[in-house]
Amino acid sequence: MVISVGANKKRILAVLVLVALAVAAFFLIPSEPEPPVYSAVTNEERVAFLASFGWSVEEEPMDVREVIIPAEFSDVYSAYNDMQCAQGFDLKPYAGEKCTQYRYIVTNYPETDGTVLATLLLFGDRIIGGDLASDAANGFMHGFAPNSEPYRMPQGAVS
Repeated sequence: MVISVGANKKRILAVLVLVALAVAAFFLIPSEPEPPVYSAVTNEERVAFLASFGWSVEEEPMDVREVIIPAEFSDVYSAYNDMQCAQGFDLKPYAGEKCTQYRYIVTNYPETDGTVLATLLLFGDRIIGGDLASDAANGFMHGFAPNSEPYRMPQGAVS
């Protein structure tokens, strides 16, 4: 009986190479990016967050209140969440959760009548979404970036 040691070494080496390639592929294949985490423990951090998009706001919020993200999204809230997703946020993980809403008066919004409000939604001490909106009857709403796509109410929806 003849036993070939070389063939076993080759097989073992081939298996080790395949395992190494599988491990390397696991680390090299891009996964879904983690959404950025914006800490907003203090009022200064919230104001700085808005300033990072170029917005100047009154130093203190106009109001602060607790809101609940709906457990089930209507068409209107789904469209609002689409706007959030476009700016790197997603409210779905917070469905049914109580959040804190901070609204600030924007002092440098160009060419608009009425008041423009910056709304921040916080879960704990993290910003999870928000928008800029005019309080005018035919106003607007869009994400934090000045050039972000405006929110569009779904056809036939009642606000």
